[in-house]
Amino acid sequence: RRRQVATSTETSVVKRRTLITPDGVKAKTSTISWFGFPNIGQTCYMNSSLQSLLTLENFVKDFQRQKQVWCSAFDAQLIRKFMRIRDARTSTDSYSKMCLLQSFKEEISVKAPEFRGCEQNDAHEYLTSILNQIWALSPLLQDIAAYMGTGYTCPVESNLVFRVENIRTCKSCGTQSRRQEVLTNLSLDLVPGGCVEDMIQEYHKETMLEYKCECGGRTSCQKSYFKTLPKVLILHLKRFCFTSPYKLRKLQDSIKLERELLVSSKEDDACYSLVSVVSHLGNCGEAGHYICDGVHPGDHPDEPSDHWLTFNDAEISRTTGGSVCEQRKQTAYILFYKRQVRK
Repeated sequence: RRRQVATSTETSVVKRRTLITPDGVKAKTSTISWFGFPNIGQTCYMNSSLQSLLTLENFVKDFQRQKQVWCSAFDAQLIRKFMRIRDARTSTDSYSKMCLLQSFKEEISVKAPEFRGCEQNDAHEYLTSILNQIWALSPLLQDIAAYMGTGYTCPVESNLVFRVENIRTCKSCGTQSRRQEVLTNLSLDLVPGGCVEDMIQEYHKETMLEYKCECGGRTSCQKSYFKTLPKVLILHLKRFCFTSPYKLRKLQDSIKLERELLVSSKEDDACYSLVSVVSHLGNCGEAGHYICDGVHPGDHPDEPSDHWLTFNDAEISRTTGGSVCEQRKQTAYILFYKRQVRK
């Protein structure tokens, strides 16, 4: 499904300027501009997705730790190209970055042809495609690792995958059926004026559905629960809907972005900290621009310094987590929450 996104003109030189964030922090672009990715033709959806993934330090380290395995597999081109982008992230060579990004885009398009060319695309769909394609390489890489006398654990599976259990109950006889979903991210309906926890609670609410039971009953209820929780919880906020006649509309409802999030599953509870946000800027569903806000590399969300960066293609500026939560109330589209380590 084709959806909103972006037209953005990338400049080869990032201008130095002073920005004032909502909480009064002065932000100047400097060498942080090295972290920028040039826009190679309506690719802000790709740039923002990649910047968010590169914010996930342990996710990237898991690839580095297993380099010997995926370097030995010709079919693991996607991982190789992802890590080359990671290695070039602080480079000042804009042309080299353009080549790497184009190569990565072409690799994704082999199995997801909808991302070919310079058409507008959706950041959530692209992010999901990246994760699914990397995950699909796992059986091959596990076989190669076994041949090499070692092991391979897919970083997508070990960091991002979680399970949701759906329980359906017949309203007539009470018979239950259970079905598990294995996901890399969770899509949530917006709760206008509500917080992220409110949206998760809304997801857990019982819903009615038509279903013919063996007893003859035709009405059932369904509830969904977290069966397991990931190290990084990715939440997709449903800011786009179709109206008659099939026109894409963007929901501008303001929500409260929480820095800390408590999530419960059937196995345990977990506290999460916000580490990245992909936002869609624009008033309509057919056009706009994607940017990413993320924790500064090497920083941690629970430290007093709280250094964040705004990744707007090649233009990078300093910000803070507090500023991001204030600024992105109406534009936040994908949230990345990192699980806190229990002391």
